[in-house]
Amino acid sequence: MKLGMVVGVAAFSLGTWHSAGEEKPWFVDRNLVYEQGSALSQEYLKKHAPEFPEMLEAIMPWVVRIEVRHSYVKNGYRSNHGTGIILNSGRVLTAKHVLNENAPEGGKKILLTMTDGRVLPAEIMKEGGKDWAILRLTREESQEAAIKSPVVMGNATAKETAVFLGYPARLGLDEKGKVQSFHKGDGPKGIPVSKLSPLLVVATVSDPEAMTLKPQAGFPPVGGMSGGPILNAEGKVIGVQNSVSKTTEDSTGKVLYYTINATQTGEVAGDR
Repeated sequence: MKLGMVVGVAAFSLGTWHSAGEEKPWFVDRNLVYEQGSALSQEYLKKHAPEFPEMLEAIMPWVVRIEVRHSYVKNGYRSNHGTGIILNSGRVLTAKHVLNENAPEGGKKILLTMTDGRVLPAEIMKEGGKDWAILRLTREESQEAAIKSPVVMGNATAKETAVFLGYPARLGLDEKGKVQSFHKGDGPKGIPVSKLSPLLVVATVSDPEAMTLKPQAGFPPVGGMSGGPILNAEGKVIGVQNSVSKTTEDSTGKVLYYTINATQTGEVAGDR
C-alpha cells in the first residue's frame, strides 16, 4: 500500500498489541485520531527512549510537506501529497512515487512547506532505481536557508528504535498538537500558509537490509506520509518510507498488524 496520494484519510484501528506486562496499549484504536496517536508516540519515547525527544526538536523543522501539482486544466489541477526531509546538502530526500504516481510526465509543480509555513518551490534532481528521489530547491534564498539543515544520512541497525515522521495529506498538527486542515494560504485574502508539525510513529528495525520496521507506538501511516524520513536515535536518516503492509480482520476491516516498508539510505548514497 503506497501512501503518496489520497483524496481523503480515515482513522485505522489496531489490536491491543503490546508486550506482556505493559501498563497500556501504545497504539491508536478506532476511537482515537491522529494527534492522539502522535502523542502516544511522544509519551512512549519519553518512557522507553528518552534520548529521542531532544533530537527530534532539532530535526522536525527540516521535515517538509510535499505537494506535487499536475494534470492542469483550465480551472484546477490534481495533486500528489507526500513528505520529505531537507538534508545538510540543501537537497530534499523523498520517495519517488510521491512525484510520479498517477502523474503524467512534464508540467509538474513541486511545492514544499516547512513547519514555519514557508513555501519552497523545488524540482526533481535525481530519481533512484528504488523508491527514492532527490529534489533541488529552485530559489537561491531557499537554497541558502536549506543548507543550514543538520540532517545527515546513516545506516540502520537491526532491532534499533527508530521514528518515522510524516504529514497525512491535507492535514497537519498546529502548535498546540491538534490536527488541523492544511491551508495553502491566500495572499490577497491575507490567509497564511498553515504552520505544521509532522506526526510521529515509533518503530524498531526488523530487517535493515530490506528496511522493514515493526511499529511500537502511534498509528498506521496514511496517505501523504510517503517519503517521510526514518530516523535513528542519533538523528540520522536511515530510511525513506514508501509503503505499508497491513493485515486486517475480515469481518470488521480492523488493522491487526502492519509493517512499515522503506528504502534504506545506503541505496541513496550508493546511487547518487
